[in-house]
Amino acid sequence: YWLSAWLGNVGYATLLMSAAAYFFPVFGNGQNLASIVMASVILWGCHFMILHGAKSASFVNTIITIAKLIPIFIFTVIMIISFKMGIFTHGFWYTPNGKFQFTDVMSQVRSTMLVTVWVFIGIEGAVVFSSRANRRKDVGRATVLGIIIVTLIYMLVTLLSLGVMRRSGLANLSQPAMAYLLKSVVGSWGAMIVNLGLIVSVVRAWLSWTM
Repeated sequence: YWLSAWLGNVGYATLLMSAAAYFFPVFGNGQNLASIVMASVILWGCHFMILHGAKSASFVNTIITIAKLIPIFIFTVIMIISFKMGIFTHGFWYTPNGKFQFTDVMSQVRSTMLVTVWVFIGIEGAVVFSSRANRRKDVGRATVLGIIIVTLIYMLVTLLSLGVMRRSGLANLSQPAMAYLLKSVVGSWGAMIVNLGLIVSVVRAWLSWTM
């Protein structure tokens, strides 16, 4: 457990600093000395915020959650406008002969499922705070609703992206790919919005992880 918690902090720190590097090149790829120092400051900031009170941390968590949805909404709207069915259907099955082949398609599904596991990481954290809920029933409803919303968001982002840029192009995008995909459509401000959203999102996730 403690090893996973430690690795989680490292993962959040690296992702946060790599996103911040878009605005502050001093952070490089998110793994240099400057990144370590800044990530440590942020981690301790989350720690002291939680010590100040769970309610204060939860309030900040709620505000950040709302803020991070704005870039996702902007991205989704622009992708819908830019969506081209011809690009989406090009090489649809991604098989050697271009037709449906059960073995190849199931292999793709299996690879996708291995990644999908990490999409819902942290959902178990709701159990930690369930004892503080006014009604325990609300915890179950919120958990199910959260899973449904997250699933829909991931489906929209993934499927719409495949209708804007071909698979080979998406595979060669720098990380975060969502930022550079939006940049290819609307220009630099698109990458800026997504990277800001990513920073906010990681801070929120890191706060929840620490809680």
